Amino acid sequence: MAHRVRIFEQGPPSVMHYEEVEVSAPGPSQIRIKQEASGVNFVDTMFRDGTIKMPLPFDMGVEGAGIVEAIGEATRGFNVGDRVAYWFAPGAYTDQRLVQADLLVRLPQSVSAITAAALMAKGLTAWSAVKQIHQVVPGETVLVNGAAGGVGLLVATWAKALGALVIALVGSPSKAAALTQRGIPHVLDANDPKWVSKVAHLTQGRGVDVSFELVGGPNFAKSVETLRDGAAIVHIGNASGSIAVDKELLASRSITFTKYSTAQVIHNRHILELASSDLFQALESNVFGEIEISTFSLAEANRAHEALAARTVTGSIVLTS
Repeated sequence: MAHRVRIFEQGPPSVMHYEEVEVSAPGPSQIRIKQEASGVNFVDTMFRDGTIKMPLPFDMGVEGAGIVEAIGEATRGFNVGDRVAYWFAPGAYTDQRLVQADLLVRLPQSVSAITAAALMAKGLTAWSAVKQIHQVVPGETVLVNGAAGGVGLLVATWAKALGALVIALVGSPSKAAALTQRGIPHVLDANDPKWVSKVAHLTQGRGVDVSFELVGGPNFAKSVETLRDGAAIVHIGNASGSIAVDKELLASRSITFTKYSTAQVIHNRHILELASSDLFQALESNVFGEIEISTFSLAEANRAHEALAARTVTGSIVLTS
C-alpha cells in the first residue's frame, strides 16, 4: 500500500494524518510515479491552517520528484523508469501517486530527486521573476526585498549571474552571510532606518531598475522610493503582510507593477519545459551555490511543518519516502 498525508480539517500541524492509500492504474493522460521526495513550502502551511480555504478532505503538498511506474494509454513522451519532477499538483505528500503527464518534466542525471523536490516551486518562481516577468539584463541594478528567503536567494543569485548589480535586503544582519558567500556584496538590513539612502548611494542617485518584492508589509513603500522613474516592480510574495499599492503614484512615475502567478509557468507546456531546463542548467552551473536541504520522512510531515514555522532549520525542507 502507498501512503499519503491528508487533512480533514484546517488547523495546526497536528491536523495532518499519515495514512495508507491504494493508487489505481493511470488514466489515459496520467502517469503513476513512485515518489522519492516531496517539497515542503510556505503555501503548504496556508492550505493546512486555513489561510487558503480548500475543500476537505485535502491531500497535502504541491511538488515532488520520483520515477515513472506506469503510463496512461494516451500519454506520449515518457517511459517507465524515467526520473521526473513536477510542481503545483496537490497531493504531493505521498510515496506513490497519479499525476497529469503535462505537469511532469524529466530530471537530468545531475539533479537528485531531493534537490528537485526542494527547488521546483522556488526555482520556477525565481525563473519567472528574472526571465519572464522582467528579463534581467547585464548592467541593471536590482533590489531583492527578502533576499535571504528560499525564493529570494535564488532571485538574487540568478540576477547576479545574468549580469545585474544586486542589492539584497534582509530581515537581520545574521542572514547576510548566505548572500555574501554567493558573491553579493551589497546586503542591507531592512530594519536599518537608513537603508533607502544607502541604496541611493549605491546607485549614485540614479535609482534601482527593478525591485523584486517577496516581503510586503511597510517596507514596500520604502522600496518604491528607491526606484528610478520608469522602473519595474515584480511582486512575488507578502511574507510580512499585505501591501498598499498607490497606483496613481506609480503611474505618475511610469513604474510598472506586475504580480507573479503560478499560472504564468504551469499552464503552458512550452514555458514549463523552458523554465525547468533553465533551472536545471543553473543548478549544474552552480549559479545558486550550495543548496541547503533539511529532510524528514513522509510520516514526519507534522514535524516538518513545526520546524518550518519555528524556523529551526535552514534552507529547503523535503519529505523523503
